[in-house]
Amino acid sequence: MKLFVPKEMDAAETRVSLLPTDGGKLVRLGAEMEVEAGIGESINISDDAYKEAGVKISSDRRASMSSADVVLRM
Repeated sequence: MKLFVPKEMDAAETRVSLLPTDGGKLVRLGAEMEVEAGIGESINISDDAYKEAGVKISSDRRASMSSADVVLRM
């Protein structure tokens, strides 16, 4: 199952829908996880932290949303 988590569009929204540790847990359970590039910037989490957890980084929001089985948002 492919899950995608987009970056929040509202500049005032500083919360993040998925932390790297939680993304890593879902990957270990068999999910294909993908987040939009820069998703953790508002709370000083780098894309590399997501990559280290096994989560893929997407630079194409539209394509990732189209191909995902589930989109996770706040």
